[in-house]
Amino acid sequence: MSLPSALAPGTTIGNHYIVGNLINRGGFGAVYRGVDTSEGGRPCAIKETYDVTPAARRQALMEASVLFTIRSKHLPEIYDALEANGRFYLIMQLIEGQNLLELLRSRVPGGIVGEQEPYRQAKSPCSEQEVLSWLLPIIDVLQELHSRNPPVLHRDIKPGNIILTPQYTSVLVDFGLTKLYDPVSSTQTIVKAVSEGFSPIEQYLGKTSPQSDIYAMAATMYLLLTNRLPPAAISRASHDDLLPPRQIVPAISPKMERVLLKGLAVNADQRFQSMSEFAQALRNPAFTAFADPTIAVAPVGGNGHVQTTRSASPPSQRSAPPPPPAHSYPAVPQSPRGGYSPPSPVYPVPQGYVMVPQSAFTAARPLPTPFGQGCLWGLVQGVLSGLMVALMPKQEYFFLAIVMGFLFYMLAGFTATRRGGGSLRGAWAGYWAGIISTVMFWIVLFITITIRVAQFMQAQRRPATELGRIWRSFLPDILKQPPATTQGQSPWSGLLILILGGLLLAFILGWIGGMFGSSQYKANMQKKQVAVKP
Repeated sequence: MSLPSALAPGTTIGNHYIVGNLINRGGFGAVYRGVDTSEGGRPCAIKETYDVTPAARRQALMEASVLFTIRSKHLPEIYDALEANGRFYLIMQLIEGQNLLELLRSRVPGGIVGEQEPYRQAKSPCSEQEVLSWLLPIIDVLQELHSRNPPVLHRDIKPGNIILTPQYTSVLVDFGLTKLYDPVSSTQTIVKAVSEGFSPIEQYLGKTSPQSDIYAMAATMYLLLTNRLPPAAISRASHDDLLPPRQIVPAISPKMERVLLKGLAVNADQRFQSMSEFAQALRNPAFTAFADPTIAVAPVGGNGHVQTTRSASPPSQRSAPPPPPAHSYPAVPQSPRGGYSPPSPVYPVPQGYVMVPQSAFTAARPLPTPFGQGCLWGLVQGVLSGLMVALMPKQEYFFLAIVMGFLFYMLAGFTATRRGGGSLRGAWAGYWAGIISTVMFWIVLFITITIRVAQFMQAQRRPATELGRIWRSFLPDILKQPPATTQGQSPWSGLLILILGGLLLAFILGWIGGMFGSSQYKANMQKKQVAVKP
């Protein structure tokens, strides 16, 4: 079905609002630039709603009433609300700037948003400091809306609805899906509009709560930090394949990862209970929300959510247990070693919900860096090779040390990628292993030969004049004669070429080891996915 025709520039609404260029348009309405002639040509935004049914009119007036009664630089101001030409219009403050979706698109390669592969980026497209400075003020405003009686829900939080002004002030717009929350009523929402990746599972079912806005805000932060769109909540309900943020961008802090995973819990009861709690976790450097394990699942509560019971202290420190519930739960089986083994899932989970394993919230360990793995294995290889050549100066041992170095370069590449990342990480690990092993080889070789020469001269009581001859006698066979050179070529240029060629070979061998490590990681992940499929 085609959309209604757009208003022509110059059209007058309500006698003194002049329509300008179209800003945005969708299935529910459109937003235009405008001018308010009654206020000396004040710029404004004219939001047009196509549907003028009583329900749609109430929804538009709801948006107006919310913005009328709260003043914040992080929300647009409402100037007027009227009906004209068979449509409903809101006249509001014109917010100049770039929405966060456009900003993200400008920062990612090729402008492709929401499809970032794991471990392919060294840093987030938007830093944690930026994201917090943009979104924490909006979280505070949402807490004020949620604290009203009745609470006011936004229900459409996403990067495209947050504008960053030229003064770097973030403004939350588009309250078109605003709803007054009644925790007692079982009436479903009139509008079930969802934004895939940002809407929680309960919004698909038409019943939202303040935790729904928390989910959408956490999903917004997840996308800005990782450039990966969270999977649709409706699919997560059957098989949760949400990747922890640090598996996508390892530079993300563990605290931020824990906060986002709790905010993105499929079950609303497992999220933060308020926007203020969410904000406190983001501001608190000692956030430890996931130290409390879920120990039991209660039946479905009156609000349709799965209720959980959490243990915040050891049994010896708890107060007297509450009276037993009316339901009878099976005892938790005890393992032979005296610990507790998890019971089989015996409690019914309502359709559309899934209990996310506590292990899913564990922060991913940071990946080993190519430089770190290269230094580790290069150091080991350089020391072993230097000792072997110094103590066994025959030429064949020198070549054996070279072969051993090749194996260590591949090992460095393998260990750099066996827990994730592309094979190029392995190549750089091999490169750094080549540099470190070369430096360590010559250092160990020089020190070892020096010690042996000193011990020999002291034992044989040789004069210092024989130092040069004795030193040469302890050199490995391959170093006693300078490499053959052409006329005008430095005697040691051949050795330099050998070293540079060795570094190139180390890069290639590290890349090969990286391919083996990446293959093993992918195989392990496939096994885990098969193991957790319902």
